[in-house]
Amino acid sequence: MSEDHEPEHGEDEMVIESYVAECRIDAELADQLIGLADLAWSDPDVTGRAMRDLGWTADEGPTDETRFVTTAGHAVYGDYCLYLPFVHYYMVGGELWPDDFWGSQPGWSSQRDAGRQDFEACVDAAIERFAECLGPAEWDVRTEGRNISIGSYSWRYAAWRRAGNILVVGPTLDGYSYSQDEEAVVYISEFAPDRPFPAAADFLNFMRF
Repeated sequence: MSEDHEPEHGEDEMVIESYVAECRIDAELADQLIGLADLAWSDPDVTGRAMRDLGWTADEGPTDETRFVTTAGHAVYGDYCLYLPFVHYYMVGGELWPDDFWGSQPGWSSQRDAGRQDFEACVDAAIERFAECLGPAEWDVRTEGRNISIGSYSWRYAAWRRAGNILVVGPTLDGYSYSQDEEAVVYISEFAPDRPFPAAADFLNFMRF
């Protein structure tokens, strides 16, 4: 290259693209999760043994906090709850996230240049999967709002009561990206039978592990 060569427009620019990666909730996994939602989540020994009996492994997962990995490839988090991401919505490019990390995980597939509509379709499909087994959600709400890290959003949450527990399907912020990206999860925890369901805007803080 000659010394007086100037880079063409865009030659040194980093392309940043949106991705949606999914590991679907199939009928078998939905049945397994419904069974786990009937256990005592105050006892990690009981729930841990049940997950091992399902063939879920405690081998190394995608993050240090991973407790189990399902046979399909979902990471499972939490000792006194179950927090299972099944879809991620994120940006790839630049120095922070140069590679498609989630799309490269075993059992996961990703779509480049995907958007919020694709992310929401994955959430709707998972809710429908549980509705096929449990009937319509007892609590199905949507929140509108803004968050500094992700801009404007509209998130849907569906929840069912199960034997002193709650089973929720819905989006939250991805802690692995320092809340720069989004993920949708299946969440199970103790929930008193007479406790009101959270308001839509309160699910973000409710679903913690």
